[in-house]
Amino acid sequence: MARMNGVTRTPSPSPNPTTGTQHLIRRGETLSGIAQRYGTTVDALMRANRQIRNPNLIYAGQTLTIPSTRSTTAPPQTNTGQYVVRAGDTLSDIAARNGIDLSQLVKANLQIRNPNLIYPGQVVNLPGRQPAAPAPSVPTPTRPTPPPSPPTTPNPPRVDTTTPVGSIPRTGNAFIDSIAADAIRSQRATGVPASVTIAQAILESGWGRSALTRQANNYFGIKGTGPAGSVTMRTREVLNGREVYVNAQFRKYNSAAESFADHAQFFIRNPRYATAMRHTNDAFRFAAEIHRAGYATDPNYTNLLHRIMREHDLTRFDAIARSGNTVPSQPPAAPAPSNPPAAGTREHRVRIGDTLSGIAQQYGTTVAALQRANPSITNPNRIYPGQRIVIPGSGSSPAPAPTPRPPSEPSAPTPPRTGLPRTEGMTTAQKFALYANYIERHGSEQAKADLAAGRTVILGLRVQTNTRANGGQGVYDDRFVTLRKLPNGQFQVTELRGNTEPSSQYEDGWSGRTRRPMGVDSNRDGRLDLGRLVDGTHEYMRANVGPNFGPTQPDGNNILMPTTSRPVVRDTNHDGVFDERDRNRNSFEGRTMYFHRGGTTNTYSAGCQTMPQSEFNRFWSSLGNQQRFQYVLVTVG
Repeated sequence: MARMNGVTRTPSPSPNPTTGTQHLIRRGETLSGIAQRYGTTVDALMRANRQIRNPNLIYAGQTLTIPSTRSTTAPPQTNTGQYVVRAGDTLSDIAARNGIDLSQLVKANLQIRNPNLIYPGQVVNLPGRQPAAPAPSVPTPTRPTPPPSPPTTPNPPRVDTTTPVGSIPRTGNAFIDSIAADAIRSQRATGVPASVTIAQAILESGWGRSALTRQANNYFGIKGTGPAGSVTMRTREVLNGREVYVNAQFRKYNSAAESFADHAQFFIRNPRYATAMRHTNDAFRFAAEIHRAGYATDPNYTNLLHRIMREHDLTRFDAIARSGNTVPSQPPAAPAPSNPPAAGTREHRVRIGDTLSGIAQQYGTTVAALQRANPSITNPNRIYPGQRIVIPGSGSSPAPAPTPRPPSEPSAPTPPRTGLPRTEGMTTAQKFALYANYIERHGSEQAKADLAAGRTVILGLRVQTNTRANGGQGVYDDRFVTLRKLPNGQFQVTELRGNTEPSSQYEDGWSGRTRRPMGVDSNRDGRLDLGRLVDGTHEYMRANVGPNFGPTQPDGNNILMPTTSRPVVRDTNHDGVFDERDRNRNSFEGRTMYFHRGGTTNTYSAGCQTMPQSEFNRFWSSLGNQQRFQYVLVTVG
């Protein structure tokens, strides 16, 4: 499992009278280079930092204790305070803030060889300043001593993990719903945006399915020793642009709440995140700043966080935390009408992904009419899951005829409750409206935006089938649809026969298996478990992975590949069915669940989206010149 991992974060070392200062490792540094900078040796650094077992393996963000030597120890002073350098500090700034002559400050810090080169975490002696209290010779690096002006709180507030946050709106996503309260508590206590906290938990823990999260309650990949000890895990790092796998020690927590509290404190106590903490009211800027400060080694980390935040509308939780309310503040409900609604009045309960325009289209009315019937809706762009909306004209009197639409805006046929929709006899415009309804109901905001902007969106409609059907070779009983609104107002709809599920010919331990077993051992029973993509929106891009996946298409590619690792569900009890009887069934797949060609009667799928060659050719042709695609997958029966 390829997993995005946070930067190394070690616990604060105990004060040691033999140490002189602390150094916060930055990207690209080596132990020998640090030793040279402080006038010491690699061996001395290793002795002073027992947590480092391999001198060739150090991490950005790790804190090193610099052993005291004649060249690194300032002359003894009887009247001296100390200051821990923060991001953006210069010696001249520190001198000015403390009313000290710059030359005196330089003389008092002979360990600083270049006055123009200081680092966050470094300790600076302040001549002529009495320390506020007898301090250990080494300040705890995660609690920097604040300068006299402006005053700051030396001990940041702890996150109270027991404070109730009330009823939080449900999103329909079990993982997000399970951690939203902890993220909101964290923001209220520390300012760290709840949306970023949730996005990082999703990314770092693989939707809570990573082994680190399951074994250690560690949702953020924080390294070191935690309240419950530590665990050693193999993890991926990106060092100097190259991916490497290493064994690392990660913090272990007694509960998820402890992990969230520690995550928030990390940003407050670590001075390199000072810039990020100035942008807590802008969650997207905050996410970019923590990445820029070295939180993760993956160069795409900011984009990954932003995508998750947008796709799941996570900033709604920031608003809850800022307002102090249990839900985002809504306009007060309209007073009860003197005449109650007539018997039989229809209501619509808002679901995740609903929009007022989509609801109006669904019921053959207009946004203006919905607003008139629902005075509490003052902003048509702001409705909430669970909200009840009265549908005008739905009482005992007949509903007014819907406003006629121009040909370019067809009325949307209602999708069936279960099974694949029948589209025989429909016009292209009607088919577009039907399938666009699935995108509106189940797609991400990006998928909806792409469809509205005239970009091609892929829809997958899955009919659940036992993996052992057709002798374990799979069945083409699902449907793929490519949708696009053309610049001239017309529509392009291509319907394709395909498959979205694995076939048992790849199942580890099945008596009829004919091919190399594939999958991931999610429940650790020694057998690889077949997997399939979860319902929702996935982003794909063109790629070429060799002739085994079919002939090269005219543009030089032969598959679509996910742009990031994707969440999957697995058949852990090996009964050929994906359901709740599969224990520990959730995992995070790499980028190997492709769109590729299959055989005429054999899907050749171990979890990929496949079509017969003739259908795949039509599919590829329908994609045009577009390079990336939003793929919305919906189980329909």
